[in-house]
Amino acid sequence: MFKSLLIPIDGSPDSHIALNVACQLAAPVQGKLHLLNVREPFPPLHQGELISVEAALKAASVETAQREGRAVLDAALDTLPSFPGYNGEFDLLIEQGYPTRVIVAVAERLGVDAIVMGSRGLGQLQGLMMGSVSHKVTHLAPCRVLCVHEPPREHARPTGTQSV
Repeated sequence: MFKSLLIPIDGSPDSHIALNVACQLAAPVQGKLHLLNVREPFPPLHQGELISVEAALKAASVETAQREGRAVLDAALDTLPSFPGYNGEFDLLIEQGYPTRVIVAVAERLGVDAIVMGSRGLGQLQGLMMGSVSHKVTHLAPCRVLCVHEPPREHARPTGTQSV
């Protein structure tokens, strides 16, 4: 049973599906769900620029990241259907950094039973070339990882035709 799950939420449809799956997994034991939004790090300024300008921009960036991250997490919570018998607790986390590193670090820090995350649904070759976050997390996480995605929709067929 899963008593503690980490769900990275980036606002994509697959991350919303991951949240729904996590609710179903946690429901039998009223497990705690940790919803995590990772904001990309603030790009460093060049050495010649003023340090005070960099500090001011970073402070503004952190505030903006917190606000945008909260909006993404709130939108994900709004998509949740009600699950009978699930009265579990939600923990909302907003972190800034590189997604793979942050997700793995938060999973370690919280000691979660599993990470439930969306997948962009890339093919194996394209995923290896681009290095998807879900692929990297699967290999680096200190716990189980469940990657979910929207199943492909069947193409519409003209009436009277059959598939082989």
